[in-house]
Amino acid sequence: MPDDAVENVLREREEEISLLKRDISLKDSEIVRMKEALRKFEEREGGLEDERKAIIYMLEDINESTSKVETAQKEWEATFDAISSPIFIHDDKYMITRANRAYQKIANMPFREIIGSPYYDIFPRTGGPHSVCSEFKDNRDEKGARDVDVEAEVASPETGRVFKVRFYSVKIPGSDGYSAVHVMEDITEAKRAEASIKEEMDVTAHLLMISEATARTTDIEKLMEDVARCNSRIMRADASMSYLWDASSGVFRPSQEYGLDREFLPFFRTDSLNADEGIVKTAVETGEPVAAVTSQGGREVQGLPLKWIKDARTVAVVPLMSAGHSLGLIVSIYLTERGFTEREMRVMQGIANQVSTALEQARLHRYSVDKAMELSHKIETIQVMNEIDRSILSTLEPGEILETAVRMVSRLMTADRATVALADMERQGFIYASGFGTAVVPKGAVALFAETDASEIVFAGRPQYIPDLSESSPLLPLEQKLLKEGFLSHIRVPLTVKGEVTGVLTAGAKRKAAFTPEDLQTLEKLAAQISVALENARLVSDLRELFLGTVKSLSSAIDTKSPWTAGHSERVTTYALAIGAEMGFSDKDLKDLELAGLLHDIGKLGTYETILDKPGKLTDDEMSIMREHPAKGAAILEPIKLLKNIRPAIKYHHEYYNGTGYPEGLKGETIPLFARVLTVADTVDAMAADRPYRKGRALPDIIAELERCSGTQFDPQIVKIFKGLYERSAIRITRLNVPEGAI
Repeated sequence: MPDDAVENVLREREEEISLLKRDISLKDSEIVRMKEALRKFEEREGGLEDERKAIIYMLEDINESTSKVETAQKEWEATFDAISSPIFIHDDKYMITRANRAYQKIANMPFREIIGSPYYDIFPRTGGPHSVCSEFKDNRDEKGARDVDVEAEVASPETGRVFKVRFYSVKIPGSDGYSAVHVMEDITEAKRAEASIKEEMDVTAHLLMISEATARTTDIEKLMEDVARCNSRIMRADASMSYLWDASSGVFRPSQEYGLDREFLPFFRTDSLNADEGIVKTAVETGEPVAAVTSQGGREVQGLPLKWIKDARTVAVVPLMSAGHSLGLIVSIYLTERGFTEREMRVMQGIANQVSTALEQARLHRYSVDKAMELSHKIETIQVMNEIDRSILSTLEPGEILETAVRMVSRLMTADRATVALADMERQGFIYASGFGTAVVPKGAVALFAETDASEIVFAGRPQYIPDLSESSPLLPLEQKLLKEGFLSHIRVPLTVKGEVTGVLTAGAKRKAAFTPEDLQTLEKLAAQISVALENARLVSDLRELFLGTVKSLSSAIDTKSPWTAGHSERVTTYALAIGAEMGFSDKDLKDLELAGLLHDIGKLGTYETILDKPGKLTDDEMSIMREHPAKGAAILEPIKLLKNIRPAIKYHHEYYNGTGYPEGLKGETIPLFARVLTVADTVDAMAADRPYRKGRALPDIIAELERCSGTQFDPQIVKIFKGLYERSAIRITRLNVPEGAI
């Protein structure tokens, strides 16, 4: 065979061998893959065996759980039926899907009629689903079903029971629907107990209100008002009325009411109850509450005028007693026929005991207050009388006495006006002296005796009391004016001095019969005090006038020692009083200043007329004699205690403000004020008058001289005051010109 052919054969064999090797290689790979697949299959087969075993175990567990669930369901159903509270479940169409035996029993229907029926047609029959169930449905429709747990009270009129229903929303798995569980708890007895407790609490609260009212109230009418209101609520009365015993008339008078219609109020307020008739008599005699049922709107309840309460059917009367005597009544009115339990009768008796104690305490309190007021009024009257004594005896001015006394009348009694009128026999009338409260008679006016019946007091000397001017006839002009001004009653008492009526003290009021016998006695005492004070004032006034007249006579005697000094003391006094008034001196100071002015030169009584009338300049000896008169004047007045206050003014009225005067050289404000005033007044008159050795100065020169010597001879303040008075013509300087031949 040729080599080429051999080579080709060898090449073909090599290719076949190469293909065979590749095929073997592929087979080896397939064998490896198959081995791996076999290994995995073997592994999977082992896993399946485990799964098979697990499934077998699970099936066994499911069978066991199913058995337990069936057992639990039976137990749940047994428990569901054993629950004493009615329970039912409905779907989203309100159809009952399950109910327990308690629900079946109270619904009184077989289960076949209950299941599948709307619950609101079974029990309780409400005519439609409860609002909570509708809310469940709305919640489901809007947001998907959700668990809701609420409760509500539902009444069942057909059974007279009340249930507290708890609502539970339960979503049905695998659907959009839901079920609602209703658990109904019978709370009827609890509600009754709650109502009973509430009623007891209400009764207790009102009993406490009565207790508080009786503890804190001493106002009897306010107490009875609280009692009427609380009694009506405690006893559940349609109306309650209280009465108080009037021992003087022997009847029970109406006090307060609660619950009466307005149309009945006039009858209640005007109808009293007799103590010796019918049910009232029974209650008072037994001291215990008494009840009666009417048959004709109150017409047959003897002793109670209740015809005006036409619908009254039952009446209860509770007597209020203390130590066997009546204090009042509490009357309860009912518009229905009813009886009273033993407990209610005890409550009424308890109210009666409590209110009776409070009434007795209030009565005793009122009595003690009245006595305290009476005693206090007497003490106040005594104190005011003593104060009047001090006040009217502290002044000797009749006007002040009358004004002070008449103002005290309002503290002694309740008066709208008080006046004092003095009798003027010459003018045959009254002069209104002081008072308050009326514009009929102005101060100082005259009312003739013929124009007022007060003239009877002047002539008869007896007090006058008029309880009601409107019923007096005929009225004289003054009394007509008083009535027109609104005054209805008054007391008038005489002011008597030494047996003679000198005036009338009057107290008036704008009320009828406003005064008591005690007021008359008080006014008479006050009139006596005023009369004594007026008489004392008159005597003192007479003495003062006598004293002042004597002083003026003495002053005139001093001034008439020389024609050059005639009227000097009176003019000095006039200037001094003007200065003192401008400086705000009191009335007493002005009176003392007047005396000081009139007597300032009393020391000249010991001075020779030849010195006083000498036309030329005085010698040193003569001047020494003249300078003695201030000290001599003070010495002359020393024995007279009444003039003690004016002696410094007389002694020092020639002192100079700069200390160069006499008799002691006092300086500035160490010089008594009265003396400084007299210095100015004395110098002004001396400069204005003629003297033996010179003519009086002109008025402008006098003012200029005062200003020139201000601060040296005179007090600058007093000079300033005098100049001001002169410039506004509040003071007039009088010049004395001695006639020819007087020397």
